[in-house]
Amino acid sequence: MKLLKSRKIVALALVTAIVLILLHINAGSYKMPEGYAFAKEVWQQKGVDDPFGREVDGSNANPYDVIVWGSDPEGIAAALSAARNGLHTLLIDHRDRVGGLFIVGELNFIDMNYDDNKNLVTKGIFEEFYKKVGGMVFDIDKGQRVFEEMLAAEELLTVKLNYQLIHPQIDELQTSVTSIKVRDSAGNERDFYGKIFIDASQDADLAYMAGVPFTMGFEDIGLPGKFQASTLVFRIVGVNWYRVMWETLLVDRRSSSKATFKAAWGYDDHIRKYQPESDRISFRGFNMARQKDGQVLINGLLIYGVDAANPQSRADAKELAKSEAYRFIEYARKNLPGFEKASISGFADELYVRQTRHMKGLYRMTIDDVLENRDHWDRIGYGGYPVDIQAVDKHFPGIVIGEPSKYALPFRTMVPLDVNNLLVVGRSASYDSLAHGSARIVGVGMAGAQAAGAASAYSLATKRSFQEIAASQEDLEFIRGVLADQGALVKPWESKPPKVAGHEHYPAMQELRRLGVIVGGYNNNYMLDDPLSIQAFLNLLFNGALRTLNLAGHGDLADKMYFVISQEQGDVNSDNIKSVFENFKRFNPHLNSLYTEADYNSFINNLPKDDEENSQISRGELYKYIADYLAMLK
Repeated sequence: MKLLKSRKIVALALVTAIVLILLHINAGSYKMPEGYAFAKEVWQQKGVDDPFGREVDGSNANPYDVIVWGSDPEGIAAALSAARNGLHTLLIDHRDRVGGLFIVGELNFIDMNYDDNKNLVTKGIFEEFYKKVGGMVFDIDKGQRVFEEMLAAEELLTVKLNYQLIHPQIDELQTSVTSIKVRDSAGNERDFYGKIFIDASQDADLAYMAGVPFTMGFEDIGLPGKFQASTLVFRIVGVNWYRVMWETLLVDRRSSSKATFKAAWGYDDHIRKYQPESDRISFRGFNMARQKDGQVLINGLLIYGVDAANPQSRADAKELAKSEAYRFIEYARKNLPGFEKASISGFADELYVRQTRHMKGLYRMTIDDVLENRDHWDRIGYGGYPVDIQAVDKHFPGIVIGEPSKYALPFRTMVPLDVNNLLVVGRSASYDSLAHGSARIVGVGMAGAQAAGAASAYSLATKRSFQEIAASQEDLEFIRGVLADQGALVKPWESKPPKVAGHEHYPAMQELRRLGVIVGGYNNNYMLDDPLSIQAFLNLLFNGALRTLNLAGHGDLADKMYFVISQEQGDVNSDNIKSVFENFKRFNPHLNSLYTEADYNSFINNLPKDDEENSQISRGELYKYIADYLAMLK
């Protein structure tokens, strides 16, 4: 028995050491790229005035070169990039400290973006922070200190906090932002003038107020009013961390469960058994981050139905989550190994809101861009995170649609259609809601934000609008050269779509994936040659039809959709496929108004005929029939 226990302890130590190494890959000291040392000279040669030869105070007479609204990590990256490139920069925010989601929201797990060879693809200023803070799990205090030190080191950078945004001022031609009106904590209002504006706020408030068009949540896939769940991170004390490591590494042996001396993922089975008091709350497997003071930060509490654009809705959601968290900790003491003496020590000041607005920019990045690993001629960085869609409600669980190798970030995704001197960086940039499942990650946003700072210098030097820059290969090549010298990863790569793209039924699967009803998981396994059960087929029909109707402007018909539960077991085959469609049609007769009887009969007659020798129909072929049916509903 003692020998067995000793072996387990040795195994725990070895596994922990390996995971620590994996977690801290690329972490360590950071060497400032030499490109920054010559940046001011580069831009002055290009046409930017000497920043030290002029007074700047944000007045109409002496405007800032760049004003960055929002001090989330993306805003910090944009401001640092602009200042390091020789621009007088104002970073301004409504919060009382910098760091946004990482610091105020206490989300101190950094989601990393690696390619297939485990190379970091979000380099530059993101990598600088990552290495200075010590890796992908950091102490909140240290993270804030690192951000503050990075900002304080820039002579051309001014930081102003505790300012509420009232509205931006637009010029007479309605093509440019001239200033922003703000209110300080004492109630005093003033205008800050700038030549260029970068909106780095989570919800793109500045751009929205300036009239830039957006979609909301999942409306672009036919789910209006639906958003990924928000999260309230909470802190606990009294956790037996070594028991947590034992439980996660040796008891729960799933590949998704991991632990180090600083972080752990897991407890899925224990948490799945907990029944929240509120239907608006769920718990998923925890991300746990251990702080130096002994507190453990918990990211796993999901809140549904938050109208993130409404401050009262956010406030109500926080109180609801707090109440449920105290109830949950009682369950945890009795059921979660290592939590027997746990108690709540505090909550993040701000919700982790995953999704609100999605800009309609010069280009909207799609789910195909991400999962086909596409390069773009106007690339200014890369992403590589899985397409991770968190739960929307009790009936829409979290899904991973697929995992890219890496994909390029087009400059055009930051550029509004009609406002010449404004860029939008971060999760509300111009991504479709499914592509946003990957591109919303902070590291991706910081890569784009660094490019925004360099592009601002180019715009001021050449007197070219961002729309003009976004149309010029020559302009983007120059900006990429600057970014490469400053540590960013911008070189082209040989884009290779996944193997599944060569499948004969891939086009049909693509159509359904664009609606968010097809999932490939972390392995991009869409099982196109496998069978599909009758109930799963009916589920796809229902969800595909619902979303297609909403997108086609038939919301009244979508509201009448009936979810069909099959009484028949087994897979869809040539013997029963017609009856399955007929059954769906029988329970949803209101859809008959969208197509003629002749069209429907033609569709039915083109389905596979009864085949005594081989009645099997693959998923891929079934996806084609579903896509053909949905086409009749548009």
